[in-house]
Amino acid sequence: DVALVVDTTQPAQALLDALDAEKSPFVREIRLFDLYQGKGVPEGRKSLAFRIVMQDTDRTLTDAEADLAITKMVELLGRRFAATIRT
Repeated sequence: DVALVVDTTQPAQALLDALDAEKSPFVREIRLFDLYQGKGVPEGRKSLAFRIVMQDTDRTLTDAEADLAITKMVELLGRRFAATIRT
């Protein structure tokens, strides 16, 4: 799961579409499961939490491979939508 903070005007579907277009071959599903605005999130921003399911049917993925896939997705959303990891 990854939670990102973006501008409140940014549609979640745009982020999902960008992730789907550039996902790793072993990413099976990306789903939005939470939207939060309030304490801990700056005004004018919202937190979107995504569940990312990864699977390689030929072998077990390593932690490094999974971490790299997540990092690439977060970097993509950072470049395209000014998204940042929710801390």
